[in-house]
Amino acid sequence: MTGAGPHLLKITPAEHRVMPWKNGLGTTREIAIDPPDATVTGAGFRWRLSIANVDQSGPFSAFPGVDRTIMVIKGNGMVLTAAGQAARRLDRCFEPFSFSGDAAVDCELIDGPVQDFNLMVNRSLLAARTEVQNLKGTTRRARVGESCIIYLVSGSADIRAGELQECGRAGDTIVVSHLPPDAALELTQQGEALVVAMDLMTVRR
Repeated sequence: MTGAGPHLLKITPAEHRVMPWKNGLGTTREIAIDPPDATVTGAGFRWRLSIANVDQSGPFSAFPGVDRTIMVIKGNGMVLTAAGQAARRLDRCFEPFSFSGDAAVDCELIDGPVQDFNLMVNRSLLAARTEVQNLKGTTRRARVGESCIIYLVSGSADIRAGELQECGRAGDTIVVSHLPPDAALELTQQGEALVVAMDLMTVRR
């Protein structure tokens, strides 16, 4: 996922890696991590995208130096309580919630297990913005930062960035990298599609 020149990478569900949580209380399907041989707690880590199964209430793992965006994608939801902050109820699917991985966070399931969608970024290197888009028209255009990740929740879509193009279907992830900051990402639906678009922008110092 690094290297010169524009790049589109498609990742299918068959390529996800199942691994235990850092605290051992659940499992995660890792969709992608950058760089590919990194770990979330290791040197050089930039970002990771994953889907977690939350089968029981309990604490989340801490990830110092990491900013997290999470959303429920299946189930009746959960309540997250971070130390020193008001509890946040996540009971509607596909509503992003961002918080610091430094915080001690406790999760209480509302009514049974859930699946959640997670984006983690190394805040010293990247800032992230997440948007859920329902492609009801023929084409949507989204401004791209330095990298963008598209996760196709339902339907199918053609993803075009400049002269590069990929066709994705539900469950596929498209990583768009090394494009100019003012590049436009074009999503053309093939049937109604719901996508999660995540812009990754380098932190300027």
